[in-house]
Amino acid sequence: MAPTYLPILKSLTSEYEASKHMDAAHAAVIHPLFDVPVISENRQKAKKYQNSFTPKSDYLDEVAESIAKYWEGDLVLADAFNWAPDATVETGEHALAYLHASLRGQGVTVAPVVGYDRWDDKLYRLAMRGLDLSGAPYVCLRLEASAIEDAAEPDVFHDRMQEMLEDMQLSPAECAVLLDLGDLTSKPLIDITSDATRALELLSGYGFRYIATAGSSMPKSVDLAVKKKDSTAKVIRKEMLLWQALRTEFSGIPLVFGDYGVRGPGSNDAIRNPNANAKIRYTCDKAFLVSRGHSIAGGWALQMPAVAAEIANAKEFLPGFSWGDQVIADCSNGLPVKNGHGKWIAYDTSHHLAFVVEEVREFERVLASATSATTA
Repeated sequence: MAPTYLPILKSLTSEYEASKHMDAAHAAVIHPLFDVPVISENRQKAKKYQNSFTPKSDYLDEVAESIAKYWEGDLVLADAFNWAPDATVETGEHALAYLHASLRGQGVTVAPVVGYDRWDDKLYRLAMRGLDLSGAPYVCLRLEASAIEDAAEPDVFHDRMQEMLEDMQLSPAECAVLLDLGDLTSKPLIDITSDATRALELLSGYGFRYIATAGSSMPKSVDLAVKKKDSTAKVIRKEMLLWQALRTEFSGIPLVFGDYGVRGPGSNDAIRNPNANAKIRYTCDKAFLVSRGHSIAGGWALQMPAVAAEIANAKEFLPGFSWGDQVIADCSNGLPVKNGHGKWIAYDTSHHLAFVVEEVREFERVLASATSATTA
């Protein structure tokens, strides 16, 4: 069965904390893709890694343990797109194969992700062909930039898709497809829609379990979303507008909505910046309502109640809707909350995941009603 929502989440503490506070009913219809970041310099400096002979495998085991501990849904997808395609752990085993095995060892049902863009790398291709797929609910074929380019030449596109399926001895019915459009901030919606439509037209005849579209309209830094300090602005979520248009046009395809949560693939959040601005990214109907504060150099506690109040007093605010919403309300009322970039990413993500599930469900209800009225 296809999920309702496929978010691409960073395998970091903030996303794990948001996962921990998810409503079980929402978690049950989400298939998150945890994209494992490369090991950060700060993490490499930690004593446990400096004293280890196997820091890469230790790190991937830590990721698997965190996902197993915090994700309450039925299954996860796992990838490491930002690692080198031929990345291995200390034993020589491919990093992704090791990650999948570690997740299974933790009792996680994992759907492996295989990258179209990485298929040209010989070691990557061999590793994916050798994956242990026993117990895997399906395999997700992740189509990114080069796939979008290849779609302009159907023969090239179909040859690569067929090669991947044959090499891994998979039928389309055993696979899902993720059309990952990445950073959408500078791309006109008409061009995004044209690219996605062309790809879907080529994919529609295969019979995949489902096809998901994903992208992110959230800029990598808050000053690109809200120009003035201590103010608010809206960022249109092109990824939702795209999915709704495609869902209407390609009604015969099980088309799933996907995105990058509240921080896009080029987010600066992982970089420690003592002068970064405080912010809340609040997901609402086809947009983000972004409340920007000012530099955190003077501390969080004094400014966050005002930043939170901008959201809590907005017509889009949903009191009590999620754990994140409750924290925003508490903060706006001057109650003590835990602050920090990671904490506010967790609060924002908590609201986002819950909101998107309901947003997609509502659109599906409206679409079904309109279809029924048309055929009546």
